[in-house]
Amino acid sequence: MGVVLVGTHPWSNSSFDRLLPRTLLPVAHRPLLSYALSWLGGGGIQHAAVCANRETQMLRSRLLRHVPDGMTVSYHEDVMPRGAAGALRDAALTSDCETFVVTDGTSIPNVDLGDLLAHHRASCAAVTILVHGESDHHGNPCGQVPTGIYVCNRGALEDIPRRGFYDLKENLIPQLYRTGQRVVAYAVDAASPRVLDASSYLAVNEWMVEQLVERGATPEGYVKSGSCLHHRDAVIAEDVDFVGPVLVGPRARVMSGAVVVGPTSIGLEAVVNAGVLVSRSAIWRRCVIGQNAIADRCILADDTVVEPETQAFRAVMFTNFRQELLTERSSGINIREAVSVESLKKRIGRLATSARWSRSPAAQ
Repeated sequence: MGVVLVGTHPWSNSSFDRLLPRTLLPVAHRPLLSYALSWLGGGGIQHAAVCANRETQMLRSRLLRHVPDGMTVSYHEDVMPRGAAGALRDAALTSDCETFVVTDGTSIPNVDLGDLLAHHRASCAAVTILVHGESDHHGNPCGQVPTGIYVCNRGALEDIPRRGFYDLKENLIPQLYRTGQRVVAYAVDAASPRVLDASSYLAVNEWMVEQLVERGATPEGYVKSGSCLHHRDAVIAEDVDFVGPVLVGPRARVMSGAVVVGPTSIGLEAVVNAGVLVSRSAIWRRCVIGQNAIADRCILADDTVVEPETQAFRAVMFTNFRQELLTERSSGINIREAVSVESLKKRIGRLATSARWSRSPAAQ
């Protein structure tokens, strides 16, 4: 059985944290949480429990069309926060399964589930923790970092209290060590991208756009054209320049003279007008970017309108037309010195002529 932990989010007063629950943020045109369900379904798991403290009705409606074929999903909402281990125990009581694959709903699992389960069985462990190697500034290995993915046997859950908060890392794992039950690590080279704040969201969206455009199977209804993967119902002018991987959704319009530098995603029915420059940004549904505007490393929420000639750098923009800079204090993005429009255009020109691009470092 699969268990996806949603829980609550450490909301702040930043623009980013007022957009959507993190598990529902659109990543390459899909809710973030749907990638965990796809990973579980792809590994042969037929039932998954989504555990949350709230918002389960919204989760159910947004995820309905993203549930893999052959999988059933149940939703569990705690009146009081139970913690990861408490939520796992409660979900396990609804099933007679003996093995549970647990993942965080804010991450995209990046490991072969079959290999992970085989290692768990062979090690005879009560719990297996998926970890990835971390390097120091010089590239030397310096430790292993948990990815938020676990495999647990039913017996490991027996001592979890029926009430109250009980965490996996802080409570359950130490308890298993104290009682002599076997806990092992399964190490992989690559991290599972995870959304923690605005900067990591942009990095995860860029990573997934890159994976989908350059390495993934073409989704139904989409067409690959150079470095752009666009829906067949999208309207794209012949002289639009795409530099690096770009994903364009259904009925979106990209008008004459626009330049889009990837990794960038452009959502359903969004409009990128003539002369616009969009670079490494997440453009959500029904956004309109006015003529000759610039958006560099921006998040544009649903229905946002960017006025013509606007210059937006590292910003979150809302439907109320307000623009707020992503600051280190509010979102985790470290803004270095301001980027001038002239220097940005020169950089985009070099990218366009060399066909080279870069994306944000993926958060781990």
